[in-house]
Amino acid sequence: MQITLNTQKYNQNYYAPQKNNNKLKSQPAFTAAADAIIDAGQAMADAAVSKSKFMQPLVDAYDKTTDWIAKNIFGKLMSSSAVASFAEKTKDSKYIANHIMTLGAATGTGMYIYKTLNLPEKQMDKDRKKVLALNHALTFGVSTAGAYLVDGSLFNKWRKVTQKYAELYTGDRELGKKIEDINKTLKAQGKNKIDLIDYAADYLHDQKLVNRLKGMDVGKTLLIVTLIYRYLVPVAVTPIANKLGDKILAHKKEQDEKLEKP
Repeated sequence: MQITLNTQKYNQNYYAPQKNNNKLKSQPAFTAAADAIIDAGQAMADAAVSKSKFMQPLVDAYDKTTDWIAKNIFGKLMSSSAVASFAEKTKDSKYIANHIMTLGAATGTGMYIYKTLNLPEKQMDKDRKKVLALNHALTFGVSTAGAYLVDGSLFNKWRKVTQKYAELYTGDRELGKKIEDINKTLKAQGKNKIDLIDYAADYLHDQKLVNRLKGMDVGKTLLIVTLIYRYLVPVAVTPIANKLGDKILAHKKEQDEKLEKP
């Protein structure tokens, strides 16, 4: 996986003085300074991408590592029957972004729990490892539930926002009413209703609008999930998990003291 930088200069005619422009002709110092800045930037870019005896082995190792991961891990994972089944079942889901982020969070949490429980005893005693693992699990569980709850509660409000955007984009103030009328007809025919994205794709045939609406939905979900997973829930859950852990450790210590008594 070779990473390169685009070091091509911008059109020199943009910076060069025009033949019929007397003002630019009368300012050679400014032109020379501009050319010097451009040449300096080009030299820096060339130096950044030029091969170095020190950096090139690191770059080659990075390329080989990322290629191996892409081929042997992500490639096999994405080609697996489990991923294919998941994609087929969720292809029409309105919460696909939530599902993908939850899957990623579950994988990360599982790795944290596994690593915590397998720490050497000299780094952390057995009981505290269990408490820390419990903290990871609680944070994931509460975060996931909170993300789905908040995202779902904002669904109708967000739909009004995206509909207003689509009305402004198309210049059609009756867009919402048109979708309602279509859905009434579809319902009478025993067919599934359509949403704003379906209307943009099947009736307006505007892929640009479709992509923007999907992007707005994904952006909203990413913002909600990120705030909950990274900021709100960890702050709220960690003190609770610590208190629970302290009670567990205190109870364990009390039991051990009873067993030690003759």
